[in-house]
Amino acid sequence: MNTITDLIKAFMILVNAGGIFRIITLIFSTINDPDSKETNFRRGRNVILFMILTTLIYSLKDSILKYYQ
Repeated sequence: MNTITDLIKAFMILVNAGGIFRIITLIFSTINDPDSKETNFRRGRNVILFMILTTLIYSLKDSILKYYQ
């Protein structure tokens, strides 16, 4: 069980790091091409929503597991 927990924690770190990297990439892309501002804004919003949903699902999983132990 510890191995699975460690893998899940590593996955969460990768999701957050990847999301932050993607947002930074979108910011630089917007600076270089101001015409794509709206598209990059929507992409950034989707990245943030994905990060929030993964964190929420992870928190719910932890709450459910602690409740039934």
